[in-house]
Amino acid sequence: MKLLDEKGRLFGLINLFDLLALIALLVVLTAAGIKIAVKSSEKQAKAQPKTWIATIKCPSVPDSFAESVMKDNRIYYETDGFVNAMVVEIREEEAEILGIIPVDGTAFVYDPNLKDVYVQVEIQDDPSDEGVKVGRYAVCVGGSFPIKTPYAFSTNGLVLDLYEK
Repeated sequence: MKLLDEKGRLFGLINLFDLLALIALLVVLTAAGIKIAVKSSEKQAKAQPKTWIATIKCPSVPDSFAESVMKDNRIYYETDGFVNAMVVEIREEEAEILGIIPVDGTAFVYDPNLKDVYVQVEIQDDPSDEGVKVGRYAVCVGGSFPIKTPYAFSTNGLVLDLYEK
């Protein structure tokens, strides 16, 4: 059996020029695929998550709230499951309830059964997203932020501070 037959076919199966064209096409497609893969991995390497710290005030919550939050400090939403945030620090103060007592003119009354809880939440944010987000919800100073863990829930959290770690 000859390597090239009288019609220029390699082993009598494929034309030599067709084979060279197929090899050239294969080389071009491989080079394009490698270039796209390298660009994709560079984008992923550049998009390192940023760490943010948010301070949230949860006013007038039960005195067992802080202890319940720290049982499992990951933030959890029913729609998203565990999200990209976790409680790193928690501080309690007596709950201030606005009221005026006519005898001594006190502007604030403290409720012994309720606490104002200040929660520091660490957020791992994707820099490709607009703004800082926990799950799919934006976080901004002055906005509301529900503190929800598997063991505790406060709907009326207020973001007091937000800074990059």
